[in-house]
Amino acid sequence: MRVVGRFLDFFLVAVIVSFMCLGMLRALALYARGVRVVAVDRARTVVQGLSDLGMVAAFVTWIYEALAFAWPLRRHLVPGAMQVVILDSFGLRVLGALTMAAGLGVWLAAMSAMGASWRVGIDRDAPGALVTRGIFARTRNPIYVAFDLLVIGTLLMEGRLVFLIAALVLGSLGHLLIRREERFLAQVHGAAYERYRARVGRYFTI
Repeated sequence: MRVVGRFLDFFLVAVIVSFMCLGMLRALALYARGVRVVAVDRARTVVQGLSDLGMVAAFVTWIYEALAFAWPLRRHLVPGAMQVVILDSFGLRVLGALTMAAGLGVWLAAMSAMGASWRVGIDRDAPGALVTRGIFARTRNPIYVAFDLLVIGTLLMEGRLVFLIAALVLGSLGHLLIRREERFLAQVHGAAYERYRARVGRYFTI
């Protein structure tokens, strides 16, 4: 059982490292083609800017703490009270591994379908084409779905309070960002986006 437990820890590390490396490689490839992947929305309000900073902070904390517990590392970003175990089940750990694998799969499918339209943030200067093919025919926001699956999978695998908090914060702030992006896409793509939104769900379509 201990050997299997360590395998699951290494699996978690492998999924997160793959997720980060694939994202960085994709971003570098697009930058080499002259595509600015990371965009800062100059039209956002102060509250929206703080929300974005909160999301980045929660994202970094999730990645570091997941690696810190699974590797393990001695130093943590969060206090001891947030490190307490709230879920402790081998079955949940296996379910978490499957959830993380699904999240990585959704991430890869989204990267493939988006092509040069992938952006981190709202790019008002060069928003890219509206993507409706591939996995975008099943969900309008596969990137966020992938994030949610990865964070939920981490919670199930590690079972610590910090990952429950990360899931709630990232899910909530991500939803607010999705709503902002929807308003932006409606302005840019007009009727085409409205037709797309009518047939494909925000998170998934059965």
